[in-house]
Amino acid sequence: MLFGILTTRRVNLLMQPCKVSAPAFLARAALAFFASWAVLFLLLLGAYALPGAPVRQNIAHSAPTLQREGLYPEFFGFKLFQMDNYTDTVMLFEAASADETAPLTAMMTNTAYNVDNFETLADDLAAYLAAREAGEPLPDTLEPFSYARYWHGYLIWLRPLLCLMPYTGVRVVQYLVLAALLAGVLWGLRRQAGWRAAVRFAASQALVSVFFVPHQVQFFTCFAIAYAGCCWVLAKPRGVRQLALALVVLGVATSFCDLLVTPILTLGLPVAVWLLCVPQRLAAGPRQCAAVAAGSLCWGVGYGGCWALKWVLAGAITGQDVIGDAVRQIGVRTTGATWHGMELTWGNILQFVLDTLHSRGLFWPLAAVCVLALALFALCLRGRQALATALPLGLTALMAPAWLALLRTHSIQHGWFTWRALGVTLFAGLAFVSICCSWKTGLRRLTRRGRQQED
Repeated sequence: MLFGILTTRRVNLLMQPCKVSAPAFLARAALAFFASWAVLFLLLLGAYALPGAPVRQNIAHSAPTLQREGLYPEFFGFKLFQMDNYTDTVMLFEAASADETAPLTAMMTNTAYNVDNFETLADDLAAYLAAREAGEPLPDTLEPFSYARYWHGYLIWLRPLLCLMPYTGVRVVQYLVLAALLAGVLWGLRRQAGWRAAVRFAASQALVSVFFVPHQVQFFTCFAIAYAGCCWVLAKPRGVRQLALALVVLGVATSFCDLLVTPILTLGLPVAVWLLCVPQRLAAGPRQCAAVAAGSLCWGVGYGGCWALKWVLAGAITGQDVIGDAVRQIGVRTTGATWHGMELTWGNILQFVLDTLHSRGLFWPLAAVCVLALALFALCLRGRQALATALPLGLTALMAPAWLALLRTHSIQHGWFTWRALGVTLFAGLAFVSICCSWKTGLRRLTRRGRQQED
């Protein structure tokens, strides 16, 4: 009884109208944006200022690993378990070349190298390192290019780690860090939302093969940021405006460190976790959809604003048309005309998916599963009130499909890693179903219908 009284009081305190005015909130949001950006900026500048010799020495020890594995190794021969050593090799190129110019200039230009044949990228990395070590001119096959439209904030931890260990060691560190963060999320969910929520989170992340994520630097980034955000949400009860400010910071961190891999994770997972905490769960309903929308807007401002800030600063410092390049790339990733000769209209995309399913004998089994799932949902639905209560989680579950559709060209081109964004849909969707539906309700309806048929 005492626990119920204290919980109700805490819910009332958190859900009552906030006394902070809109201008004051906007000022706090701006402060959160610039403070988080400034911290990341200084950390990245410090990473670029580190000596390059030990970094290149450890990368040289790593090059044989990449050469042996290949650029796109697949675990179990399954496309969705394909790794991306190509992008990680580009990252290693950037880490190795970071001391070619002054730290600030290098940080703005983000020099990597083009090669005549991208399949030889690991070999070209080894050739680059050998030339730098010997003080000789770089091979003619290596053409420097500026990758300035991204911040490349992953170098904040990649370059310091490469001062101490090879790339394989970086993978081990990433496994340890992500395991610790995942354990923190599961423990927090068990404490704040119950063991079923923790099991659903673990299941949703296993279904998007989180156990392979730390194997690549580029896959690791968004999962680590998302899990850290979830841990912050679960540390203690958070109000709506606290969540909104945190999402500004998460948007900045994602834009700063990610290469457009699965950024929606850093929005969707913390929001879904927040909705399952006791105060929000007890006050859930359609009005919480406004909180989801407002939080998404705050994340979007942090994400887009941080990215645009790089374009402006890099263009001003380097004299390159970084803004023009970024705008062109946005067009390519959202409205690209063709992919493998196919015009990327929604009709063609749908037909491609259907043809692929038919060719692998998966269409009718999946159709049967979908029909069965809808029937079970209708049978076990508790009622309209439960549906209204779960509506904010349903809205959150749609974030990943909406993101993948918005960046449809990028999503299709890199579907073998962008699919992991569905970790949001799986977790929020499972939570949505658990609130809406009950096996007991379904069994009761079946029993009632059986009795009516007997009568």
